[in-house]
Amino acid sequence: MSDAKKKNLDFLMISGRIKSREVRLVSTQTVDKLIDAPDMSEVLKILSEHGYDVSGLVGDEKNLSALLCERDRAETASVVTQAGQGLFDSFLYPNDYHNLKVALKNELLSDPREIFMTGGSIPVEVVREAVKNREFKPLTDLMGRGVEEALEAYNRTGNSQMIDIVLDRYCFKDMAKVAEKVGNDFLTGYVRTLVDVANVKALLRLRKMGKSPEFAAQVFFEGGNATPERFTAAYSATDDELPSLLGGAAGLMQKALAEISSGSGMSGFELFCDNYLMDYIKNAKYIPYGAEVPMAYLLAKETEYKVVSMVLAGRQTGLSANSIKERLRALYV
Repeated sequence: MSDAKKKNLDFLMISGRIKSREVRLVSTQTVDKLIDAPDMSEVLKILSEHGYDVSGLVGDEKNLSALLCERDRAETASVVTQAGQGLFDSFLYPNDYHNLKVALKNELLSDPREIFMTGGSIPVEVVREAVKNREFKPLTDLMGRGVEEALEAYNRTGNSQMIDIVLDRYCFKDMAKVAEKVGNDFLTGYVRTLVDVANVKALLRLRKMGKSPEFAAQVFFEGGNATPERFTAAYSATDDELPSLLGGAAGLMQKALAEISSGSGMSGFELFCDNYLMDYIKNAKYIPYGAEVPMAYLLAKETEYKVVSMVLAGRQTGLSANSIKERLRALYV
């Protein structure tokens, strides 16, 4: 039996458990029901049928989507990581790094916000205490180094945006480190695609904002199919020249530019980027068992949370059904 086959068999049990949960993922048809439901009690009923814990909720809570998604995110992460032995931590790191940003900004800025997220690889309170006490042993090595560098960058510049830039860079480094250690092609490919999308977003956004090439060079990340140096060198090129300068990210840039020029603007571009990542994730949809199954499920749930949050926010602010639908991301099912 090949080593790859053997590794896949290690995930036979968790794959079966995840496949049984996939039938409860929110689909496009479910989203339509949520949008068209006559009232919020019906919305909660529909979500409960898809596994969301709606106990104690009536539907008029200002933070309704956060309550629903945070409960479900924590439960989902728990189920998947039980069998993962650290394998799936990479997909939970974005939540950990989000919490590191919040903890550090709450310490440094005058308007602290309790916008921590559950579903990371490290409990929220542990992250908070680690940042507060500068005691990084409960974190990964890269998380600790990232906090120290983010703090130094903020003290040097006085710009809180540097906290985000530095910690995002370390998040991608941490994800790439796990991907390399695991040696799974799906995970490695996803991290590379994620970095490419982040770099393409950064280049096009920063050009639109009129940021200098020197500033942009601080923002591009390592670990994608095109190096940060390629993005920096291409920053001042014309739109027509851009794709040919970006090597492995050329196809993504070409599609992104076409999306923006189609008239959908930057909001359509953001939607395109999320859907581009989902297209990659869907490559695991028909794999019967293996590490790809729980990996894809975790990523599918994160997109689901975005969509559910958009629907609930749209309903609470009185947006029309069409206005809500045109903002929604593609789902896994």
